Amino acid sequence: MLVAAKTHVGLVRQLNEDSYAVVAHQQPHGVAVVADGMGGHLAGEVASALAVEAVLKRLTENTESEPLEPQDSLVAAIKDANQAVHERALSQQGLNGMGTTLIVTLFDQEQIHLGHIGDSRAYLLQSGDLRQVTDDHTLVNELYKNGQITLDEAMNHPQRNIVTRAVGTDERVQPDLLQLEWNEGDILMICSDGLTNMVEERLLSDILRAEVPLSAKVDVLIEKAIVSGGHDNITVVLVQNQAERGDAT
Repeated sequence: MLVAAKTHVGLVRQLNEDSYAVVAHQQPHGVAVVADGMGGHLAGEVASALAVEAVLKRLTENTESEPLEPQDSLVAAIKDANQAVHERALSQQGLNGMGTTLIVTLFDQEQIHLGHIGDSRAYLLQSGDLRQVTDDHTLVNELYKNGQITLDEAMNHPQRNIVTRAVGTDERVQPDLLQLEWNEGDILMICSDGLTNMVEERLLSDILRAEVPLSAKVDVLIEKAIVSGGHDNITVVLVQNQAERGDAT
């Protein structure tokens, strides 16, 4: 696998409340995680970091004699993340109500297993076509799916950042789960909404299809989000289904 990842605070926020991690060469599955925290001062940063830490602990330090199936591992990791964030929020003044979006992926050369909550997104570039594979858990997306607003209205709606599901805000959490097939050369992108709110999907596709190293694609994606205003923290993780040939990062 080839991997490249980067996060940027953007031009408006004082703190970077995004967290991410990639463990690409673990067997039998690599791991990639993105979390976008929310809450009061410092709370979002704490929430996203706690969630990523809990996910990695579950998925990279698991010593169970009977390994779980990938989808069961995802659910267990996301539940661990939810518990970690929720318990910290209850125990520490100033962190009450904090939460985070979360995307967790497990991948090998044949399949991607994905669990997500919130409005951070996953995209798959396959055979030159880019498609969004996650469904935003937002108020505006619900209005759009119910036919109450148009796509253009959704993209510019003043409440487009209100999430309807988050990690840590309740005792229980219900992730969406996906299983995707992918092939040599395909690219998985997971990212925070600091990218997708600033850069149109057509341009995302053009950048990901460009014949440049994976690390250059990440740099250009973040640059485009900044040039467009950089209103939020920006995090991008790219994983390409390819045997290693040279330096990807």
